[in-house]
Amino acid sequence: MNTVKTAIELIGLSKLAREFDYYPSAVQKWRDDGRLPRTDLAGLTRYAHVIAELSQQTSRPVTVEQLLDDTRAAWKARPAGKSGLRKSKGIRAA
Repeated sequence: MNTVKTAIELIGLSKLAREFDYYPSAVQKWRDDGRLPRTDLAGLTRYAHVIAELSQQTSRPVTVEQLLDDTRAAWKARPAGKSGLRKSKGIRAA
């Protein structure tokens, strides 16, 4: 399993959302996508560092490197905007 998903599940959505001052749905998206925001890969944010630190208190600790490696691989596999959902055709004007 992806280390991002594993760590978030072990630490908990609510705990991480409080830690980052985000809604749980934002952290849930990271978990569901199996990746952190690209800003972590660019070094602009430190989500991986915080998650790795909090994971040390769980049964399956992860490292920053593991989180960033899985994030990098997930971004390569499915770039932004490729959700897999089809766009609605919508209603055309007559």
